[in-house]
Amino acid sequence: MDNKKFNRLIKKIIDTEEEEISCSVCFDLVSDYVDAELAGIEIKGVLRQVQQHLGQCRACYDEYETLRDFVKDEDSSQR
Repeated sequence: MDNKKFNRLIKKIIDTEEEEISCSVCFDLVSDYVDAELAGIEIKGVLRQVQQHLGQCRACYDEYETLRDFVKDEDSSQR
């Protein structure tokens, strides 16, 4: 394992929370997270758990990026 991969793994271990949400819960809440993020609303409460999960889970992060980009494109096309 190269140094870069090792450091990423250690960061994920350090960033692990005692209570974390599952991928299915993250998926249910990711649209609320995207809406709050794009509106500039402070991320807190359960959305903070979504944010933390996205930092740990590549699959959920990919879904988040796709949704965020879609919403951004929709917003800009409606202007």
